[in-house]
Amino acid sequence: MRKVVFLFFLAFSLLFATSLDKIKNISRENLDKAIDMFLDYVKGHPKDPDIEKVGEFLFAKKHLVEKYPFLAKEIVSEDLKGFLKKLKTFPKTFSSKETKLLEKIFPDLKSFIEDLQSVEDILIYPSFWKLGIPLRIKDPESFVSKLIERFFEDPFLLSYEFITALSKIENSKELGEKIVSNVEKMPLQEKNYPYMLRLFEIARMLGYNRPSDLEEELRNYFLLSAKLSASSSPKELEELVTEYEKLTIPKEELRKKLLVFSSKVKRENSEDHRYYYLLILFLPFLFFFSSRFRAQIYRIFGAKKRAASLYLKLLQKYPENVKLRLKLAHLYEELGMHEEAMKEYEIIKKLSQV
Repeated sequence: MRKVVFLFFLAFSLLFATSLDKIKNISRENLDKAIDMFLDYVKGHPKDPDIEKVGEFLFAKKHLVEKYPFLAKEIVSEDLKGFLKKLKTFPKTFSSKETKLLEKIFPDLKSFIEDLQSVEDILIYPSFWKLGIPLRIKDPESFVSKLIERFFEDPFLLSYEFITALSKIENSKELGEKIVSNVEKMPLQEKNYPYMLRLFEIARMLGYNRPSDLEEELRNYFLLSAKLSASSSPKELEELVTEYEKLTIPKEELRKKLLVFSSKVKRENSEDHRYYYLLILFLPFLFFFSSRFRAQIYRIFGAKKRAASLYLKLLQKYPENVKLRLKLAHLYEELGMHEEAMKEYEIIKKLSQV
């Protein structure tokens, strides 16, 4: 009977005895109480080999809670996901020493960061980089493919916070290159141009630094669109038509905008530009004709500067063609460029004497 009672009291004592694991568990709810219990435990068990490890764990909690009370709840409760989410509003980055302290509290911290491999992961934990733990995307192609897919579904996806997170990834430049590669393979549809240009901008922010003809074309497209919204004079119209012609990407929507602008100019300004509306209508078909024919069309429709530029290009190939120079001289006179006209007449005179 005595033996049974002894065993009962022994089991009872063991059940309620203080242990380091129990202290760690208590620290998730009451850190100060856990520290007091730990100090008492050290006095009673000074040779326990786990004392140092648990002491470092409790010290890490205490130090970080006092320094960052904003994160106290997540640190004390050892809520790793909650901690990482809360970093979104945390204005600082952790030092390497502080990150090591955090790893004592969150043993899986490093592996958790390294496993952030999807777009969704980065969206949920965009402030991972504040911990100074490197992250490298293992499958950039799939990551970028999903990123672009999500971006077209939700243009607001690529926020400053998210792009900053992408830029902190170790192979961010590679991600930028993959973005550009994907964009350059996309079908050229005007409705997608804003998305495509935005993706180019993001690629640049990620470290992509090679020139891109498509990017330049898209920028010129939107620059011209902006000019059409801001311009109003006949003089500007001819320049805008010239810029329009230089674009090689599909531009039907831009042509419609140019038509509206031309119609407005035709109503509000001089007769010299009354044919521009018709000219813009036929712009898509002019490229099938020779430069000489196009120059004549431009002249008929009042785009005299454009016609003159074409004659100049032709004269680079045929510098001794008197007829071309004579037409150019007449154009210069019509444009009021008398000095240039006189130079052409001088050249014509010399060519005629040969």
